[in-house]
Amino acid sequence: MQTVYSVQELADRWGLTPQSIRNMELEGKLHRLPDIPGERYAAREVYQLENMGGDVQPLTSYERKQLEDRIRQLEKLIHDYQEKLIELMRIAGNAKTG
Repeated sequence: MQTVYSVQELADRWGLTPQSIRNMELEGKLHRLPDIPGERYAAREVYQLENMGGDVQPLTSYERKQLEDRIRQLEKLIHDYQEKLIELMRIAGNAKTG
């Protein structure tokens, strides 16, 4: 089993150009092995990217943080609306009995 891939091997494997592979690295979506001469990438990372449903462009840590922050904002908004809805239901219930 192959343990590292060169830029050209990845380009051939994924049907991309070598420059596209380098762009993925610049975007933080793929990481070069620092202690190996040349442009080499760990096979484990390649397989992980391929197992993400064919998406070879995973989220960067910045994009992931943005999405996590947005999820927290939306969860708080839902909670706030639920409290308002409960209060409106309480008021509507009191109006019927009053």
